[in-house]
Amino acid sequence: MRKAALCALMAASVLGACSTHQIPMTYNPAAVEKPPSAKPDVEVLAVTDSRKRTGKHLGAIRGGYGNALKTIEASGPVKDVVRKAFEDALGARGLLASANGANYGLDITVEKLDCSQLVRKEAHARFRVTVLDKSLGQPVYSKVVEDNREDTGNLFATGVFGSVEELSKLTNDSMQAAIDQALDNPAFLTVVKAR
Repeated sequence: MRKAALCALMAASVLGACSTHQIPMTYNPAAVEKPPSAKPDVEVLAVTDSRKRTGKHLGAIRGGYGNALKTIEASGPVKDVVRKAFEDALGARGLLASANGANYGLDITVEKLDCSQLVRKEAHARFRVTVLDKSLGQPVYSKVVEDNREDTGNLFATGVFGSVEELSKLTNDSMQAAIDQALDNPAFLTVVKAR
């Protein structure tokens, strides 16, 4: 009788842990410095999500058999989340122009933005950023930026005990670091005449 009750309790806790969590992905401009010659002359033209799993999906906290116990999604389509983050980052640097008021446009491809946890937590972001000179109608700069993070993990904070908040923060930090890499690159700043 006790054995059956214990098995039922364990099954209920495992089944109850299978859930989907939508997380906010935002750009925090707190530590951003404006480039010396910054002027609002850049806009985000397009963002394409070229990941294998498009839409809102970011990753999961997995159980011992690799099964997803806690699925993690962005609060909206990843391409929209990344667009907003790039716009906020450009705005923080004094580079964001009003719609159709810019000489330069960004074409961004999301090649990777994901997270996972089996034991250790991992988060990855990779964007291809192309700058178009709108007067010429052609690309004048392109760069792939990437950030990969991992936490050593804790055997007692995995599976159903894995923290969605900690994995979400790691993912957001990875996205922000990749965006900072793209927009603080001296070659990018030279192309958009902000340096």
